Amino acid sequence: MPYLTIQTNLPLNKRAERAILKNASMLVAEQLEKPESFVMVALTADTPMLFAGSDEPVAFLELKAVGLPARKTKDLSEALCQLLEGHLGIPRDRVYVKFIDVKGSMWGWKGDTF
Repeated sequence: MPYLTIQTNLPLNKRAERAILKNASMLVAEQLEKPESFVMVALTADTPMLFAGSDEPVAFLELKAVGLPARKTKDLSEALCQLLEGHLGIPRDRVYVKFIDVKGSMWGWKGDTF
């Protein structure tokens, strides 16, 4: 049920897209101690974005999950920033991460809810 969206102003080729998606999926599963089979990751590249008045490489991430524990957000932020810096070269001071804890009744799957 974790859903991570990554939005960046960097243009990416298919190989780079696959690498970041795969590594982000594994990271979220590991950090949240969830089976990767429940993790969904989306990536939107080459998006016109400005941060602090600059169009230098930047990213905005949003992680939604049922029962997202607040005690994990600091570690998640660190791990996600490391991932983006390692794969895309985006400095951590150019990354925002938004965390959203969703009630199970507000998350549907297979025609039901969690």
